[in-house]
Amino acid sequence: MKKINFKNINEELYEEVLPNKLKVIYYKTDKTRNFYITISTMYGAGITRYKKSGKIIDVIPGTAHFLEHRIMDFTKNKKAMAMINHLGSMPNAYTMHDITNYNIFGSIDLIKNLELLLDRVFKPEIKEKDVISEKGIISEEIDMEQDNLNTVLLYNIMNNGFKNDKSMCIPVLGEKEDIQKITSDYLKQIYNDFYTYDNMHIVVCGNFDLHEASDFIHKYFEGTKCNNEKVKPIYKKEYDEVGVKYAEINRDVVKDKTGVLFKIPLKDYKKFNNSDLNKYLNILFTCLYGNTSNVKNSLEKSGVTSFNFLTKRINNYFVVLLIGSGDTNKFLDVILDSVKNVKISKSDFESKIKVLLSQLILDFEDIVNVESFVTEQIKLNGKIVKNAKNELLKLNYEDFKFIFKSLKFNSKSILRITKSSC
Repeated sequence: MKKINFKNINEELYEEVLPNKLKVIYYKTDKTRNFYITISTMYGAGITRYKKSGKIIDVIPGTAHFLEHRIMDFTKNKKAMAMINHLGSMPNAYTMHDITNYNIFGSIDLIKNLELLLDRVFKPEIKEKDVISEKGIISEEIDMEQDNLNTVLLYNIMNNGFKNDKSMCIPVLGEKEDIQKITSDYLKQIYNDFYTYDNMHIVVCGNFDLHEASDFIHKYFEGTKCNNEKVKPIYKKEYDEVGVKYAEINRDVVKDKTGVLFKIPLKDYKKFNNSDLNKYLNILFTCLYGNTSNVKNSLEKSGVTSFNFLTKRINNYFVVLLIGSGDTNKFLDVILDSVKNVKISKSDFESKIKVLLSQLILDFEDIVNVESFVTEQIKLNGKIVKNAKNELLKLNYEDFKFIFKSLKFNSKSILRITKSSC
């Protein structure tokens, strides 16, 4: 077991890789009486096609989420469900485009909770009758999602922005016609291909006996081996220009809702590693569009409400999506003006660095946030960077200025949701 010592914030993690290549990270703390256990696989809704044994396999949209439902269903195991109720623990799971996470939060008997979660994820029972009944449940989820205007806007504008690479454009839930194609045998195939030990990790956070937890995990996986037959996700080549520059959707809305997506190519920033570049870009757009920004103030004065923004790295592109409700023309005037001659002072940059440093320290005050920090590190870097504070401090204003002065905002897609005139 390896200790990862965050000397500059007085915290430490423990990490070990089991003989089957499964990675386990522990964060032991006396700051809480609770514990939080998660199991993650680096497989999500964004994988739409992959290659295995020389064969190209297309993934049915919604598969990752459907599989999550079947794996994490405690109701089909009365003994496990009774134990969860007895312990008062809270199991949950979620699927994103790049990951599926299974978790349990509790305060009594970590080992029993650990066993319950491990059994769900690593010994799944995927039966055809349960798959059939699940389709109705997920269909209801899809109906509810399609009533959410922000979700409708997100997936439509992402599809308009990306011509070929649809890895982040497909709804996590899929469409009703998609999930009708899913069978138990198909889910088992996807499970066997992506739920491999070397593609997964476990995080245990909270108040627990470190050696007891490690011993139990080693014993649980004793004799297991990693599947050596690898799969390779396939992503289509994307182009700098957007697919659709402007579109409208008619819905029963009180105020127009407008989205602007900027699709920024990253080919000019190869001298930066992915981690640093992502940090610089997130700082940049927080300066431009955060709660204290001039843009937010200008939009509020213009009567534009519910302003929000999100950023996302999608392979060789960085996406910025801005959403607001109200007068579309006023919203567009403010947003399009904001990307002309971007200027951010050194003091603003340094202020955001201080905020990130504070957030890093605060993350270790909450065991759920610690797990998020660990998992994000693994997703981004493939490992935990132990000098996380120094990684922030090494960021410098000159590199930051180079990035924001050379950013190209030429490729944009606009989507307006407006009340039908009919």
